[in-house]
Amino acid sequence: MRIRSRTIRVLTAAALTAGGLTAATTATATAAPVAVQSCLGSAKSFRTTPVGQYSRWPASGSVTTTSNCNDINVKGTYGSDVRACFLPSGGGTSCNSWRYIGSEWGLAATDVKDGTKFYLEFADGFDYGSVAY
Repeated sequence: MRIRSRTIRVLTAAALTAGGLTAATTATATAAPVAVQSCLGSAKSFRTTPVGQYSRWPASGSVTTTSNCNDINVKGTYGSDVRACFLPSGGGTSCNSWRYIGSEWGLAATDVKDGTKFYLEFADGFDYGSVAY
């Protein structure tokens, strides 16, 4: 009787431990999608303005990246080549390569530091949609 009671306690402890590991693994696996939803949930509407050879957003000046997103995410209504242009604190402008972004969420720039000033250029004319940064 005593062996049976001890065996039940050991098996119960093992089951609880295994259940705890499963719950911890599940929480970790769902953390990334929650972060993405949080980032895209902070999206702002944009509407491009023709400026020189390209259209851009914002029409003048720049916006500043936040801690909401690690990347600059764009979802336009029409497909367009997009690039992010950065304004370093030392002056000047530095633009990344053109990236085609369709009507789904796409990345205009990745791994951008918080507090970075930037604007977007669109090669294919007028567009509007959402941007999360």
